[in-house]
Amino acid sequence: MNYILMGSPGAGKGTQAKRIVKKFGIVHLSPGDMFREAKKSNEVISKLLASGQLVSDEIVVSMIKDRLTKDDVKERFFLDGFPRTVKQAEELDAILKAENIKIDAVFFIDVRFEEVIKRIAGRRVCSCGASYHVTMLPPKEANRCDLCGKELVQRNDDKEHPSYT
Repeated sequence: MNYILMGSPGAGKGTQAKRIVKKFGIVHLSPGDMFREAKKSNEVISKLLASGQLVSDEIVVSMIKDRLTKDDVKERFFLDGFPRTVKQAEELDAILKAENIKIDAVFFIDVRFEEVIKRIAGRRVCSCGASYHVTMLPPKEANRCDLCGKELVQRNDDKEHPSYT
């Protein structure tokens, strides 16, 4: 059971992937989650994410390749939001062939552009990794994480008009 889930940012890939992973007991592979974890110990990724820049295909592919070569992943994974570019797709294909990994299905979540903008602009996150939405999944206490109580923030790249310095 190896699957890929694709769609635009804000389409609900992460939300659906978490539900599917829980129901079927398969490994969830999310580059976004991998970046958030890596930024704690990788200065290059931390600086890229803080500046709002995109992480290069080389870095993304390297992280995915490293994870796909682990034994717990080869037979049961759900790849969420990767590949995003043709180059990443070609690299993924090469990795899968080299590791003799078969993809059983690819799913695409199609959401209207206007809805995607509303979803992204309403997202709020906590430094502990929890995610919320101001209307669809609000925290119990406004602007506070249900899990750790810290203040929720809107990521710069989730703003309708992000500012990059």
